[in-house]
Parts: sequence; structure tokens; C-alpha cells
Amino acid sequence: MEPKTKIIKSAIKVFLKKGYDATSMSDVVLESQSSKGGIYHHFKNKKDLFLQCIDFMFAEFEKWEIEMYSASQNVKEILQNYFGSLAYIHDFVCELADSTEVDVDSFYLLMMEAFTKFPEIKEKHAAAHDQSMQFLINLLIEAQKKGDIKSDLDCATLGFMVEALAEGTVLYHILNERIDLAKMGQKLFETIWNGIAVENEK
Repeated sequence: MEPKTKIIKSAIKVFLKKGYDATSMSDVVLESQSSKGGIYHHFKNKKDLFLQCIDFMFAEFEKWEIEMYSASQNVKEILQNYFGSLAYIHDFVCELADSTEVDVDSFYLLMMEAFTKFPEIKEKHAAAHDQSMQFLINLLIEAQKKGDIKSDLDCATLGFMVEALAEGTVLYHILNERIDLAKMGQKLFETIWNGIAVENEK
């Protein structure tokens, strides 16, 4: 692992555990086992480090999403994999921080803190989310043209509903950990697919 990546992963772990305000550069030095000079060689200050950590997380999430979509053959598989991925959110967060000592709750709390403190992060996230949403909508439109899903569906609304259901389920899981994300993801997929698939009309 490159020194800069190691520092970023270590910083993500500390930020997830302590939040932005309570984290010091000394905490990152200790966690990454780097020198203070080594860290300041790559990052101007704590804000710069934090912003680069958020950029790293966005990039990794985008990579993960692309891999998930590319492994699918049709819109049914894409939706099944998308909702199925809810069960792996925790593993993804652990991979970001290169640690099993972090959780999804901390990830969402940190993102809320980031959006509040730094509007540029919120804008960047919104742009990335819009791009992801448009990709999903285009897939649904293509599936509609092929006759795989119903012709009277509003694909833009359907795309929004799919993402809102997925993200809302993860947030609800934070409030109620008894929710089994794997089982709920499968049920959400089945409910959506039963409502939109042409094959279910026959």
C-alpha cells in the first residue's frame, strides 16, 4: 500500500471513530505510524486531509458500484445485486478504513458532519449521486425498450424509488439493528421486480 493511501485509510478510521472536530493530526500520526512530516508532505492541514479522505471514499464507492453493475447481465440481476449489496455495506466501510473496528452508523454520522461543515463536500456528493441515478435510469429505459419491464413506468421516478428504498433501509437499520439487511434486501428486490416486470404479467 502506498504511504499516502495508508495515511488516508488510517485517517478514515480515526475520523469514523472520533468525528472531525475531535480528531487531531497527532491521532492520525499515531494510527498510521507515520511521522508528522510525512503526513504534512501529502496534506496541508486537517481539513485538506479530511477532504481527500471523503474524495477517496467517493471514488471507492463508485468503483464498487461499477463492479456490481458490470457483473450483471440484465436489469433484473442489476436490481437484485443492488438490493443484495445492502448486506455488504458494513464490509465496505471496514475496507475503506482497513479495520473491523468501524461501523456503518459512524460512516453515516461522519458524512452528515461533512455535509454540514463543508458545503463543497455536499455538492460533490450530490453530483456523484445524480450521475449514479442517471446511470440507473438509463438502464431502466433500455430495459423498457427491450420489453423487460412495463412500458407505462416512469423510469426517473422508479430510479429514485429504488435508490431511496436502498438508502432509507440502511438508515433505518442504524435505528433498528434487528433488521436483517440481507433478507430485507431480497424482499425489497422481489417486491419491486414483481411490480415492474413484464414477465409477471403473463
